Amino acid sequence: MQARKDKQVNDMVEKEKIYPLIVDESENIAYISDPETYEVIYLNQAMRETLDLALGEDYKGRYCYDLFQNRKTPCPFCTNDRITKERFYTWKHYNEKLGKYFKLRDKLVEIDGKDYRLEICVDITDSEVHNKDLERQLSAEETVVQCIHALSGNEDMDVAIHSLLEIIGGFYRAEHAFIYECNYSENTVSNTYEWHRKDLMSRKEKLQDIPMEYVAQWKEHFEEEEAVCFPKYCEEGEARLPEILQGLGVRRHMAAPIWEETSEKYGGEKKIAGFIGVDNPTKDIEQVSLLHSVAFFVSNDIYKRRMIYKLKDLSHVDALTGLGNRNSYLEKIEDLKAAHLKSLGVVFVDINGLKYANDHFGHPYGDEMIRSVAQGIRRYFPEYSYRIGGDEFIALYIDGTKEEFEERLDGLRDYAEDECICDFSMGVNFGRGNVNIEEQIGYSDSMMYVEKQVYYGSVLDGRRLQHKALARKLVRDIEAGRFEIYLQPKINLETGAMVGAEALMRREGEDGEILLPDKFISLYETEGVIQYLDCYAFEEVCKLLQEWIKSGGTPVPVSVNFSRLSLMGSRVVNRLAEIRERYEVPPELLVIEVTESVSQMEPRALKGLMEDFEKYKFVVSLDDYGYQYSNLAILINMNFVELKLDKSLVDDLKSNPKARIVVENSIDMCRRLNQVISTAEGIENEDQLNILKEFHCDVGQGYFFSEPLPREVFLEKFGGHHVF
Repeated sequence: MQARKDKQVNDMVEKEKIYPLIVDESENIAYISDPETYEVIYLNQAMRETLDLALGEDYKGRYCYDLFQNRKTPCPFCTNDRITKERFYTWKHYNEKLGKYFKLRDKLVEIDGKDYRLEICVDITDSEVHNKDLERQLSAEETVVQCIHALSGNEDMDVAIHSLLEIIGGFYRAEHAFIYECNYSENTVSNTYEWHRKDLMSRKEKLQDIPMEYVAQWKEHFEEEEAVCFPKYCEEGEARLPEILQGLGVRRHMAAPIWEETSEKYGGEKKIAGFIGVDNPTKDIEQVSLLHSVAFFVSNDIYKRRMIYKLKDLSHVDALTGLGNRNSYLEKIEDLKAAHLKSLGVVFVDINGLKYANDHFGHPYGDEMIRSVAQGIRRYFPEYSYRIGGDEFIALYIDGTKEEFEERLDGLRDYAEDECICDFSMGVNFGRGNVNIEEQIGYSDSMMYVEKQVYYGSVLDGRRLQHKALARKLVRDIEAGRFEIYLQPKINLETGAMVGAEALMRREGEDGEILLPDKFISLYETEGVIQYLDCYAFEEVCKLLQEWIKSGGTPVPVSVNFSRLSLMGSRVVNRLAEIRERYEVPPELLVIEVTESVSQMEPRALKGLMEDFEKYKFVVSLDDYGYQYSNLAILINMNFVELKLDKSLVDDLKSNPKARIVVENSIDMCRRLNQVISTAEGIENEDQLNILKEFHCDVGQGYFFSEPLPREVFLEKFGGHHVF
């Protein structure tokens, strides 16, 4: 009975009271609720559609804060205590459930003697979003202006950039703002500038010298976009926060690239110098373009300031060594004259044989000598070290103990003996109290001169000096990977099958160019250090053959060239056998190539060498036959398995009848000399190949088949024994 009565009341409210109230606002959404219980008693059709209520789905009895706001308790922004019957209360609100902005008009209306809340809602999302976008844009532009002022208003670059980062951190309400810079020579990236919220700790030290591959995601996105935000695409799975940041509690990361122009030497293009950004921003994260704008001004400012600093430093820093130059030294001396010194140690250094090195090996090598000496001086006297002339240096040790000074000198002497690529003379002096700077420096200079005269008295032509220097540099270049083995296939001319390969050395020059052996081998032979390179080549070939075998392939014999000087060393063949044994390479896979100059060895030494080859089962090949002279006696006295005809004979095969006679008879001689394999070098065209086939030459190599290839390329192309 009561239920029927309630229904009648509701029907009456809807039909007689509510409809007239909203007829003028029918184009907007509206509802009526009980302000005391928050129960909804009416929704107009527009409101039903907005809430996406299904046909017949009842809303009565539900609370307004649940139905409209998806809340479990009354809204903290509810206006029930502010509305009256006399006028509408107007306000704005963003409805998170509906994702829209509304202009709201609230009023109390009386129905059957009871006050109800009427709310009419006007959707203003489009205009509000537009206004907020304008506000954000204006705020971002103002922030950029502040950043520009921060950069231009501080002469100290560190202070200027910290102020800029503080502005950016505040704009985004972030935890950290930062700049990372790339070091392409070390292939690393480091956090060079940082601002952090006062309640947080700095993490700058944890983000130094990061391998470049760890931040590859940054570069990948920078090349496609102006700025990036990780994780921007997490829902789509297209990008995730780089792992290096996850361990530091970073949940969101925004960054923009800092670009720099490369020099004409590198194409004059832009490259990424670093990036600027924020971590865990909580405001305006969609304004990534702000970072891009700031990055532009930062890159210009850093470049400009560094150019100024560089120009300033150039007048005080030696460009070749990085030590102080003569200007810097003279200024320091003037400062010391006005100071009260407790003690002063002076080290005067002069490089021995720099002119000889420049004349015989070129100025790039002389520069390397200068840098090597400077490295030692800087290591043991880092405070005050100067290059005051072409081959002269001075180091000052100010207000220290004599014991410490002597320890540093001992370190520098050890460096000269064990690490420096050249010799240098030193004059040293240490004084306490009432120091006369000019007298001490003059005395050190005199002592250095005496040591230099003693040195040149024992080394009249400078050759021992250069042998030591060149040997050290050669070993260092080998350790630095500046030498590389190339391989050229040797082809059976009858079948076209690869039956061997020759290992040929290549060297990386000072400017990165690849140098052929004729550019460096003769120098190493002249200075008596070629044995280091020959043994290195032999060991590299052993490594190659070991890898080839372990990979399941079937390697072919590889020839290694040896200088006569290398083979004259004590127990050299024994050492080669030990290397071969260490890599478990079968003897038949290694061929030692020697030239006819080996016949110049003293007869007993040559005989001993051949006996050692036979004892350790080394296969020996005679290389460059016919290059300058052909010592037929060597073919009688030595057991070669191969005779290689020099390229100069092969070049003239088509046009020179005499060359054809020599080549044909040499090949015939090989067949008669215990079946020695005849190999023709330098085959470059089909005419040469056909003539050699006609003479029944066994093996050939040259550009007609393949140029020498780096080991990886050779294995990829010929590891499966491709047939020509």
